Amino acid sequence: MPNIRRQFNIFAAVIGTMLSCAMLTQAAPLTRRSDFPAANLPTTTSSTSDSTSGGAPYQGGDTYTGPSGDPAPIAQIFPNDTSQYNTASGAVDFHTSQGLVYRSITDGGADITTLVTFELPAQYSSNWCQIAFALGNAASWATGSLQAQLFTSLAPATTDASSWPSGNLRDVDLGSIDIVVGGEASFQAGSGPAAASDGFFPCSLIAGQVYGGEIVPQGDAVEISWPAGEDGIKIIVY
Repeated sequence: MPNIRRQFNIFAAVIGTMLSCAMLTQAAPLTRRSDFPAANLPTTTSSTSDSTSGGAPYQGGDTYTGPSGDPAPIAQIFPNDTSQYNTASGAVDFHTSQGLVYRSITDGGADITTLVTFELPAQYSSNWCQIAFALGNAASWATGSLQAQLFTSLAPATTDASSWPSGNLRDVDLGSIDIVVGGEASFQAGSGPAAASDGFFPCSLIAGQVYGGEIVPQGDAVEISWPAGEDGIKIIVY
């Protein structure tokens, strides 16, 4: 997959990272999963291509003001690829149907993180984007600390693998989120550049590009699960 510094990289995925940054009604490459979710926003999953990223949000600790006024969101974009990464074995389970963030004090450091890949359509290059995480689906749930970290990724996962590169290709630590079962997560104040911006960044940084992210467990024990492409990490377009 293209390098995140040249490509999109979900907080992003995470996840971010995290971070993928991210969905939309008129973008030809997109695969629509549902037309009108609870928020009444056009909802699609992104589709990966051979395009590469022109930049990544929050590089060098950049923060952004977000849109002026109180504009309504126009779309929400879910990742095309959601994969699970085992931090102990280095194995990647590519393109799974479930996002999973897991840590237990009994598993000897065998955390499970979620890797996500977004592609934001170029038509949104003049809009504002926001990294967000929600557990609104009836199939989503969470226990434990109810906390996670979002990272951008230097390169998204592209296939099943028995080992993942050293450091898991994590790039920018976007910040930490407090999970709300049945609602939208919130950034922990001061936890990272995305927290300072409430997840907002110019869509132009990733529009038309591939963007990868990672959602990582935080706390001694946590388990967060959601149906991939329907809930969890997303990019909201304003």
